[in-house]
This record gives sequence, C-alpha cells and structure tokens, in this order.
Amino acid sequence: MKPFKINIIYLLITSALFLHSCKDFVEIDPPSDQLISKTVYSSDETAISAVRGLYAQMMTSGNFASGAANSITRLVGLSSDEFNNFNSSEFYTQFSTNNLTANNTILRSGLWQASYQYIYFANVILDNLKVSNQLSISTKEQLEGEAKFIRAYCHFYLTNLFGEVPIVLTTDYRINAVAFSSTKDKIYEQIISDLLESKKLLKDAYPSTERIRANKWAATAFLARVYLYHHEWANAIEQSSEVIAKTDAYKIVDDLNQVFLKNSQETILQFAPTSASINTNEGALFILTSAPGTANQTTLSENLIQAFEPGDKRLANWIGKFTSGTSSWYYPFKYKIKTGSTPRNEYSMVLRLAEQYLIRAEAFINLNQIELGIGDLNVIRKRARPQPTVDNPIPIPDFSVNLSKADALTAIEKERRVEFFSEWGHRWLDLKRTNRADEVLKVTKGTNWQNTDILYPIPITELNNNPNLRQNIGYE
Repeated sequence: MKPFKINIIYLLITSALFLHSCKDFVEIDPPSDQLISKTVYSSDETAISAVRGLYAQMMTSGNFASGAANSITRLVGLSSDEFNNFNSSEFYTQFSTNNLTANNTILRSGLWQASYQYIYFANVILDNLKVSNQLSISTKEQLEGEAKFIRAYCHFYLTNLFGEVPIVLTTDYRINAVAFSSTKDKIYEQIISDLLESKKLLKDAYPSTERIRANKWAATAFLARVYLYHHEWANAIEQSSEVIAKTDAYKIVDDLNQVFLKNSQETILQFAPTSASINTNEGALFILTSAPGTANQTTLSENLIQAFEPGDKRLANWIGKFTSGTSSWYYPFKYKIKTGSTPRNEYSMVLRLAEQYLIRAEAFINLNQIELGIGDLNVIRKRARPQPTVDNPIPIPDFSVNLSKADALTAIEKERRVEFFSEWGHRWLDLKRTNRADEVLKVTKGTNWQNTDILYPIPITELNNNPNLRQNIGYE
C-alpha cells in the first residue's frame, strides 16, 4: 500500500474514533459521519487500514500497551517486586508503594481509559464489518478475528487489574454510560468466546509479511493463557500444545540475544514501532545511559537480580548494568536499542513461544502429571544453561521429575519470574492468580502492603459518571 493512502485512511480513522480520546470511554458517541465509515469500509485495502490504525494507536498513545511510560509493563512492574521507581511524581509513587488512590490520573488514562478506548475501536470495526457489503469474505473474517482478539486482550487485563468491570460489546454510548460491572467468571466467559471465534476466523498465516497482526496461533496462544488463569487445566494444555506443535512456524530461540528481534522464530505476536526515533518503547524507556533520576527512569530491583541462579544466561544477556562512580543500577536489556535504527531491528513482544511451554508445564502439574510438567519446564531452563565451569560444574540443572506438586509449582513460579520480567506485568499477575501476593509482597513491600492492594481502585471519575460501578474493597 502506498504511504500516502495509508496516511489519508489513518487520518480518517483516528479523527473519527479518537477525536474524544481525552474523555471517558462511556462518553464517546459512535462516529456520526457516515461518509467516513463508508469510505473506510468500501474496500479491502481501506478496511485493513482501520485495523492497522488500532494497532498503531496502541503503540503510539503511551498508555496500556507494550513498555511505554504509562503501560501495563511499567506500572504493574512497579506494583510488584520487579522495579524500583525513580519518578518523584505522586502518581507513579502510588504504584511503587502500593498506595493507589481512585483519583490517580495515570491509573485512569494509562490502564482503564486506554483499555476501553481500544475495546471501543474494536467494536466500531466489528459494527462496520457487519453492515459492509463491499469487502471480500476472507478480509471480513480476518478483520473480525483481529478485532475480537484485541477486545479479548483488553478485557483480560481490565479484569486482572481491576476485578469486576463492565463488559463492553457495543458502540452505543447510552448503554456504555450505565454499564454494570460483571463478575470475573462472566468476563472470562466473554474473553473465551471472543478468542474461540477469533481462532476460528483467523488463518494460520499472518496477514502481513511480519508477525505484527494476530493470526490463528496468536489467538490460540492467548486462549491457552486465559484457560490457565481460569484454572481450566485440560483446555490450557490443549491450546498450548497446538502452538508448540507448530514447529514449522515457532521455535525456542537458543541465542537469547535473538529472541526479541523483529519476526524472531519465538515470536507469536509483536507490535511494530510507529516512531522514527525508537525501535521499541521498552528499549527507549528502560535502557540506562546515565544514573537514574530523570522523570521516567526505572531500574530492576535487587530482589529480582537475586532470583537468578548462578550462571543463568538470562542474567548475562537480558539484564544491563549502568555504573557511575561507586554506584550501579540494573535495567531490563531484552531490547538492545534505545534510539532509532534503520532498518528496524526490534519489535515489542506481545506473545512468545516460551510462555506456551510454561503454561503447559503449570497445567500438567496442576493435573498431577508432574513428569510431563517438569519436562516442559526444563525446555526453558536448558536455554538458560551456560557451559559448565570448574566453579559451576552443573549450572542450571534440570528439575527432578520426582518433585512434589507443591515444589514443582514453586519451580514454575521462579522460572516465570526470571523468564518474563519486564514483559506485560507477568510477575504481578502470577502472584495474584496463585494467591501468593500476600506472602511475597508483604516481605518486599513492608507495611505499605495490604491484601486489598491486589486489585486497583476504579478511577473516581468513572464512578462519578456511572452509578452502576462499584469501588473495590479498600478504596471506599
């Protein structure tokens, strides 16, 4: 597609759908300019641009997605035991000290509002696909599958961060404005429904030459995670096994420095950069080139560094160290490029194959199939194993298949921590879903930690606008 045409269509889309981006999602009225909808959905090419616009918006807004200052990765990492905070702003400090208040504007804009805006955008696409008679069947199915995938993705994070939230399936602002919160089971039911439909609609092949838009296997991989979180162990095994079996498309990359390159074989889904000045939000935000102290700098906690076993190649390859005088700070170094590079070499990882092995391992262990679970766990450990030395003759040894169930689950937790740090808040969500947050965080967070901190407060503006929302316990 020619750049000029992309720019025109993207302008139409963003002007229609994000004109009121500073407002609450419940206040956004569906676009009334029918000419815009007719133009955008009048051909396969322009309709595809609508979905591309959604991915682009998720990357450029600086909220919710993939490593930006107000992203899930950063904010949720501050809430857990992953990151140290050097931003003096009260709103960031509230995340790092677990003292969030309902009037935190970053909480509202970065997590709540952005999530519902992307859901709204997905719903606009779905509504227009239903009424358009000018698109090919294959394009309609692909775009519907992608929109439902994104809608499920956003609902997943909303419920895992805030608990009971509204399920938004319409662009009708009158319905959205008074939407009731749903139970987590109902939300998961909707997420699973969207992902099953997405999986059915999407094709094996990616819809572009790169892995930057969802295909069937992205939907399958995320469905495996959802089933794991919902304790549907057999379903989690089935879905993750399907992805793992796709050896012609996905492989565990042995060289740790190759994992996060664009279109690496471990990639199931990535987000492409939209800025000329950076490769990834993560690289731009996390890589230290001076002592921390400026507005958005974040370092890794000593607690996380100590979690790595001696010789673990992830410590050597995925963690950077900046030293100034007698002081040193550690930072995420999964992405190696801080500023621009042409051609682009790194894309922001959304889903990767290593997670599928650890999903299946955990599900097997929960079904008391310990040996199978340990086998999957050891696949990931093998990659992290360095060459033996005299001082460390058996580095990163395989876990024994004779571990108890409890010990095997502890091993999974530890492995997920050192594998997925600084990626989409895995550590925070793992501690919450396994009921380990209290035990772990009351040690690292001290008196700041209360068990009600496992859920974030519903933003006060949303409560004021919608009388049917309920505040979470501990924030009344």
